[in-house]
Amino acid sequence: MSDPDGLETAEPDVPHRGLNVVDFESPGVVPAVRKAVSLLPPSKRRLLFLASAVQISLGVLDLIGIALIGLVAAVAVSGLGATANSDTSAPTTPDWVTNLLSTVGLESLTISQLSVILAVAAVVILVLKTVLSALMSRRIIRFLAHRQADVSARLAREFLSRPLAVVQRWTTPEAMYALGSGVGAATVSLLGSAIMIAAELFLFSIVGISLFLYDPTLTIICIALFVVIALVLYKALGSWTSRNAQVMTDASIDTLTAVSEALATYREATVLNRRDLYISRYEGLVGRYAGASATAAFILEIPKYVLDIALYLGVLVLGVVQFLTEDWTTAAATVALFLAAGSRILPGLLRLQGASITIRNAAVQAQPTFFMSDYLERTRTTDGDAPAPRMSAEEIHAHVVRGYPDFVAEVRVEAVTLTYSDAADPALVDATFTAQTGTSIALVGSTGAGKSTLADVILGVMKPDSGSVTISGEAPRAAIDRWPGAISYVPQAVALVAGSVRENVALGLPSGAIDDDLVWEALKRAHLDTFLVENREGLDTMIGERGFRLSGGQRQRLGIARALYTRPKLLVLDEATSALDAETEQAIIQTLQELEGEVTTITVAHRLATVRYADQVLYLEGGRISARGTFDEVRAEVADFDRQASLLGL
Repeated sequence: MSDPDGLETAEPDVPHRGLNVVDFESPGVVPAVRKAVSLLPPSKRRLLFLASAVQISLGVLDLIGIALIGLVAAVAVSGLGATANSDTSAPTTPDWVTNLLSTVGLESLTISQLSVILAVAAVVILVLKTVLSALMSRRIIRFLAHRQADVSARLAREFLSRPLAVVQRWTTPEAMYALGSGVGAATVSLLGSAIMIAAELFLFSIVGISLFLYDPTLTIICIALFVVIALVLYKALGSWTSRNAQVMTDASIDTLTAVSEALATYREATVLNRRDLYISRYEGLVGRYAGASATAAFILEIPKYVLDIALYLGVLVLGVVQFLTEDWTTAAATVALFLAAGSRILPGLLRLQGASITIRNAAVQAQPTFFMSDYLERTRTTDGDAPAPRMSAEEIHAHVVRGYPDFVAEVRVEAVTLTYSDAADPALVDATFTAQTGTSIALVGSTGAGKSTLADVILGVMKPDSGSVTISGEAPRAAIDRWPGAISYVPQAVALVAGSVRENVALGLPSGAIDDDLVWEALKRAHLDTFLVENREGLDTMIGERGFRLSGGQRQRLGIARALYTRPKLLVLDEATSALDAETEQAIIQTLQELEGEVTTITVAHRLATVRYADQVLYLEGGRISARGTFDEVRAEVADFDRQASLLGL
C-alpha cells in the first residue's frame, strides 16, 4: 500500500523481504527527501537547514562576479572605441556604466586602471565564492556522514530491541542493507543532493532575474533553450536512472545473500558438488551490479556533453547576432555578460543534473531504510519496549563481581498464550508454572509442541498475546536491563564470532573489560579448558568465522562457557547438549547439578537423560502444558513420554 507521503509500504503483519516482497517503484523525490529529513532529530534538522541556507546564499557572490565581468567588457570596449574614433582621452562610456561608476566613486580612473580593478575584483569574488562553497560542502558532507552514523545506530538499537518475531521478518542481508547502505543513501546521497539542487536553483534564479532586467528578450530565449535541454535530459535519463538504481539495490542485497548462503552451506555444497552453482550465481549477481554501476557512471556523464555543445553553439549564435545588430560596446558587454553567466551556470547545470540523477538513485536505494523506519514507528507501542539506558562494559562487570545480591531467580509464567502472525493455531495456550529459586525445570514434548517458544517468552525475546512472565518480579526485558548477566541462555545452535576464544566467551565486551579469570572459570565448567591448554593457544585461540576451526561439540561447549561467564542466577538451555558426545554430556549434566540450589535452570530437551533429575518436568503438547511433576510422575502420566524414555533405556 502507499502511505500519505506517497512511499510504498507494506502491512505490518507481512514478512518483509526488503526489495522483493515490497516493490518500491519510482518513489517521488520530494516525499523521499521529506522522509530522509524526518529521520533526523529536530535539533539536527535545524542545523541542516541553517547550513543549507548558508550554502544557497553563496550564489549571490556568483551574481556579483558575473556582473563585474560584464562591466569589465563594457569599460574595456568603450575605451578601445574612444582611442580609435576620438582625439580626446575621455572614454565614450555608455550612460549606465558611467552612472554605476559615479555611484561607487570610480569615475575619475582611467580605462586601464578601471579595467584592472574590476577584473581583479571579479576574480577575487568568484574565487572567494568557490572556496567558501567548497568549505561549506565539506562541512555539510561531514555533518551528513555523522547523521548517517547516528541514524544507523538509532535504528539498529530500536530494531534489535524488538521481539524475535519482528526481527526475523528481515533476512540478515536485508537488515544489513537497511541499517547500512540504505541509511547512507537516505542521508549523505539524498539530503546532500537536495542541498546541491537547492543551491543551484537559487543561483539560476538570481542570475536569470538579473539577466532579464538587462535584456528580457535574450534572457527568455536562453532560459527557454536550457530549460528544454534540461527537461529532455531529465525525462530521458530519469526513468533509466530509477530502473538502474533498482537493479543496483537488488543486486547488492542478493549478493550479500548469496555469499551468506555459500558460507553457511559450504560443507553441503562441497559434498554435493554444487559450489560451481553458487559461483555461477555470484558471477551473475556481481556482473549485474557491475553493469548497473557502469551505466550509472555513464548516465552522469551524458549531461556534460550535451550542455557543452549547447553552450558553444549558443555563444556563437549570440555573438553573431549581437555584433550584427548592436554597437560594439553594447554587443561586447552583452556577449561577455552572457558568456560569464554561462561559464558559471554550465557547471551548475552539470552539478544539478548529476544531483538529480543521484537523488533519483538514492530515493530508490533508501526505500528499505524508510520502510524499516516506518515499520518501527508504527509498531513502537505494540511490538517493542523502549530501549533501556545504555550500560557500559564496566557497569556490566561490576554486576558480575557483586553477584546480583538483589536478584531473585524466580520465574513466574501466568496464563501465557501466543500465536505467530503467520500461523492458524497458537504456539502456546494458557501456559502457567513457577520456577522457584535454585530449582531445575525441564520442558519436554514432541517437535513443535511449543518448548522453544516458551523459552523465548521467558527470555523476553517473544511477547505473548496474553498472560505475563516475571523474573525476580520484573518483566523479562526489564530484569535483563536491571541485572545484566544474571540471566543467561544457551541455544541449540551456538552463534560464534570470528575471533578468539576469549572474545567469544565474553561476547560483546571490549578487550579491556574482559576478566580472564572468569573466562577460564567458565571454560572449566564447560569442560573446554584442558583442550585449549594442551592443543591450542589458550584464550588467544582463533576459532575462525562461525567457529569452523572447532568441532561441533567444542562449539557447543564454548556456547555453554559463554552463558556461564557472568556467573548467572538463571540459566535457560535450549537443547544445549544435543551436539555433545555422551561423556561430555554427562560432564555438563554434572556441572548443572552442581549449580542446583544457587542457579535456577530451565532446560528444553529431547535427550531425556539431560533432564532425568529435574525438580519439575513440564510436558507440552500442542502448545499446552498437559502434564507436570517429577520425571517419573510425568512418565507415568504420558504414554508417549514413557515410550521415549523406554527406548532410551531410562
